[in-house]
Amino acid sequence: MAVSLENRTYKLVLRKTARGDVIQFRSATPEKRESTLIRMGGSKAKEVFEHMVEVLKKYDYILEEGGTPNYRAYKLKPEIGPVVGGYLVLIRRSRNPEKWLPYFEGFIKQDPYKGAHDLLTHALTLAMALSSAYPPPERVRMQLSPKVVDSVSAGFKNIVKKLWGMKA
Repeated sequence: MAVSLENRTYKLVLRKTARGDVIQFRSATPEKRESTLIRMGGSKAKEVFEHMVEVLKKYDYILEEGGTPNYRAYKLKPEIGPVVGGYLVLIRRSRNPEKWLPYFEGFIKQDPYKGAHDLLTHALTLAMALSSAYPPPERVRMQLSPKVVDSVSAGFKNIVKKLWGMKA
């Protein structure tokens, strides 16, 4: 099943919960209301979020949408949304996601990582397509299956490490 990324809106959100900070990557289409595609928690979630926002602001890819002390949301420009989603797929299950932070800006500007936008967009598209075949359990509060996202993440980590000689 082909997944279309056209006519979608994207949001990057940081929520404070009782269990700690959680990054949410959200998307909506004109036909469907906004839903969380990817959730990423952990002790470094806030650090990862802050770094991503800083880089995206630098290249004018992000607009602050609002927030409270427990909720910060940014709307992403449509051309960068799938790239950000793919990056979150890539790092979601990393033991040390902060090790991937130095690469984020290079992925965004595609220098020195030529083709990074295509590669990361494909990571997100593949996770979305496979999640329709393997939907997440009812209790999971994200649209993409964690099992699928983790599998795609593992495969794409190998690709980027071999393609660009990364040591993350």
